[in-house]
Amino acid sequence: MPVDEARVSLVDAAIRQRLVAMGFRLLRRTRDLLAADGRRRQLYYDLCAAYLKAYTAYHEKRKSPGRVYEIPGRDCKMWLPISWGKTVVQRRFGLFEPWTFETLRTVVEPGMRVVELGACYGEFTIQLSRLVGAEGRVYSFEPFPKYFAILKRNVELNNLRNVILFNQAAGEGSIGEVSFDSEAIHPYASLDQISGLDYSVRGGSLDAQTRPTTKVPTVRLKSFLEQEGIEMDLLFMDIEGCEIPVLKDLEEILCSQRKPVIYLETHEMFYRPGDFDWMRTLLERSGYSTKTIDQRHLLCLP
Repeated sequence: MPVDEARVSLVDAAIRQRLVAMGFRLLRRTRDLLAADGRRRQLYYDLCAAYLKAYTAYHEKRKSPGRVYEIPGRDCKMWLPISWGKTVVQRRFGLFEPWTFETLRTVVEPGMRVVELGACYGEFTIQLSRLVGAEGRVYSFEPFPKYFAILKRNVELNNLRNVILFNQAAGEGSIGEVSFDSEAIHPYASLDQISGLDYSVRGGSLDAQTRPTTKVPTVRLKSFLEQEGIEMDLLFMDIEGCEIPVLKDLEEILCSQRKPVIYLETHEMFYRPGDFDWMRTLLERSGYSTKTIDQRHLLCLP
């Protein structure tokens, strides 16, 4: 690139960063001015949503490359594929699922053994690592190869020495492996191989004859825990409907005297009729009290 073009590119990048910072300073100032009035507070939330929507559309259109961001309010750095949509932008600004961060702060204690299924880019992996401390361990599973590469990068970026990563899918032992679309930016076209559910509303199905694929092994979580000698204190799941076979596999552990705390995101848009009721009944029959967090999440306490 010629020197003048490179200089212009750097100036453009600096201007964009200043505009982003100015936008959020303005939003914070607006929040402070409107905080006392409920209706005005809603105006602030609407302004935030509009800003994030515009920011998302800008980067999607430009196909902006991923890079490392300082995450406000989370005291961490993350490499994020910023052009991959709204939830990535929410992570970039520290606005992704604040209720989950708050819930984890209330239930995770130093020294815990945590199993995380569906680690994605690692935003909760980072928090779990810090909450369990040097004496604790976080066993993080992420099957989708593109997510796993980003997860690994973010674990290294934040120097998380108590996190062990697995590029594997938790499911029934008979499955063996899952084929993921190598060109996709989300895993939905392949998850039916694990759960047997219909994901057409989020991405159709995988045609392995015409698309390049990457195969990832599956593991029965109960077998993994027994082989590694792990007694988990917390099971954290965000696995898009695949929690159903995992819970079936773990039923013996859930009914035991030493049962883990469970925090999971439910996915009723994918479930078959009766799946959600079966899951909640299993947990309550196993001695758990369940609390709904922000409509889609369940906190299950022994």
